[in-house]
Amino acid sequence: MNPEARQEALKRRGLTETQDGFELTVQGFQKASRRAQDLRKHGDAEAVRTLALSPEDPLRWEYCRCIQIEAFTAEARASGI
Repeated sequence: MNPEARQEALKRRGLTETQDGFELTVQGFQKASRRAQDLRKHGDAEAVRTLALSPEDPLRWEYCRCIQIEAFTAEARASGI
């Protein structure tokens, strides 16, 4: 994955890269929340607990950040890195 493709993948996932790691944008939070709803439908207990939290709860944001990092990592691996 070249640098341009990497940046596009980060943008698609709603992530920004900082010196300390990845940060989640509002768009990324929304996308991850939809993914969590799908996981909840399939019985994922962590998704059930997380979606019960307020959207402002830092734990919910962290869970969503992890979902998006996982999706970004899978995309990067699939690209042949």
